Amino acid sequence: MSQLFAAVYDIQSATFGRPRLRLNLVIDRANDSVVGTATLDLVSGDSHDISVRGQHMEIAGEEALNALVLAGTPPIFAALDDAPSAFQLLMVLPTAWKDGQACYKMSFGKSHPRVIDIRDGVARALLPEGVY
Repeated sequence: MSQLFAAVYDIQSATFGRPRLRLNLVIDRANDSVVGTATLDLVSGDSHDISVRGQHMEIAGEEALNALVLAGTPPIFAALDDAPSAFQLLMVLPTAWKDGQACYKMSFGKSHPRVIDIRDGVARALLPEGVY
């Protein structure tokens, strides 16, 4: 039986006017590995994609929480000046009863480097879109 499943998450900052992050992931429950893409949509309308890899883990406590830790894997030879160069994310997964929490950081740009640092992200699970 397959241990792979698709997961799509939408992360928006609690502060108005901040960028939106969308994660399209494939999670392998057999070894708790995660691969996929992170797409950052800026308020200006620009969009930036980066491949991500990471781990699914359980955080012990009074109530066990499921979390994802992801890091970006940028291309070695980025063609665009604004291509993302680094990405890090920690997300407590949403449940059926409450939204998840996320913090992430993405840096991009060679000649004019910029960093987007979101610490108040609200994560919601979405249904994966089918391709037919």
